[in-house]
Amino acid sequence: MPENRILEGVRVLTLEQVHALPWGTSFLADLGAQVIRVESVVHLQDRKSGPFPGGQPSEEWWNEGGNLAYFGARNKQSLCLEVADPRGKEVFLKLAQECDIVTDNFRPGTMARYGFDHESLSKLNPRIITLSSTAFGYTGSWSRAGSRARTVDASCGMSYLTGYEDGPSRRASNNYMDHSVGNNVAYALLLALYQRKKTGKGMRIDLTMQETGVSAIGPAILETQRGISRPRLGCGHLWKSPHNVFPCRGEDRWITIVVSTDDEWRRLTKAMGDPAWAVEHRFDTAQGRWSHRRQLGEHLAGWTSTQDDQELMIHLQENGVSAGAVLTAEDLVANPHLQEREYIEEFVNVNAPQAGPRKYAGRPFRMPGVSMGIHSVAALGEHNEEILREIAGLSGEEIAALADDGIISNLPLPTESRP
Repeated sequence: MPENRILEGVRVLTLEQVHALPWGTSFLADLGAQVIRVESVVHLQDRKSGPFPGGQPSEEWWNEGGNLAYFGARNKQSLCLEVADPRGKEVFLKLAQECDIVTDNFRPGTMARYGFDHESLSKLNPRIITLSSTAFGYTGSWSRAGSRARTVDASCGMSYLTGYEDGPSRRASNNYMDHSVGNNVAYALLLALYQRKKTGKGMRIDLTMQETGVSAIGPAILETQRGISRPRLGCGHLWKSPHNVFPCRGEDRWITIVVSTDDEWRRLTKAMGDPAWAVEHRFDTAQGRWSHRRQLGEHLAGWTSTQDDQELMIHLQENGVSAGAVLTAEDLVANPHLQEREYIEEFVNVNAPQAGPRKYAGRPFRMPGVSMGIHSVAALGEHNEEILREIAGLSGEEIAALADDGIISNLPLPTESRP
């Protein structure tokens, strides 16, 4: 096990699905917290999501999906417990008494129906911190509405601003909101632990996807109050030009180029070899370049399309021009810069040996002496007996009875179809 585990001794009990909340709790697990992921054989969609080795799930598909190592079960423990059953509920409440944090991403009202709401849990454990990650929060007229990251993209205003100039709105990303919310989950829980250390009291955290998204378009919120309407600009900018993505040599290869000042424009023209079109007076000023951005873009694209994207990025950067090759996931896996920084991590999941070594994205920060890598990926129900014996205080006979009656499991139901 890694040394210097910052959150050693912190115990988290999490009822989580899909992406946002698991991404957030995985940060805590990386930092050494004991994160107990409560799973159910009735809801195995996360374990069916893949990607699977060679695109083909094996006979033991429930332990081999790549996303499990990315955020789902990474560095966590798996307790496959049916909390909808009265005996499963009883076990959950015993565990909650011994935990620091309980999290969920159910719709509002679900935790209360189970008796797992903050008021109920705090009676058993006054120091408990609870966090619910929902689409729209526990209050307000939209509180009962369900959602996914891509629909929250729309309801937070981000999709309205995203799109090509004079075109319709576009979805910003298929999981941009998931990662943003997950980051906020980790941030909020760390703050709550800090506050509890000062006061000795637990707290309730109501965290929403919509508000996370609205916070990302803060400038538009301010502008609309001044009668300013922010148009869709594609990859363009309100006043900078060139500020776009331009084609490069090869199939579907691109580069982004951004010029903010007249000095940067002069550097770009020099890097291009001072072509005649670049010294036209209409391009001398920022206002002129923006007003003629389409013509400028056509000229620039004519030059970039003859260049290799990554070589051109280096050339422009060496000449003081902000530029970045548009890298694919395949490019990033082999990217020498990320390899030098040891950001891309190779990991072998012992619970899915057929997957072999796989490379995973790391964490975007370094902390001296603190390992942030993957050290384990929990198999379904791998820690059932350990958790129930050591934390809930159940006897071997009680644990065996729960297993016999299907209250705990480590295999999918016989009726569960392969992905």
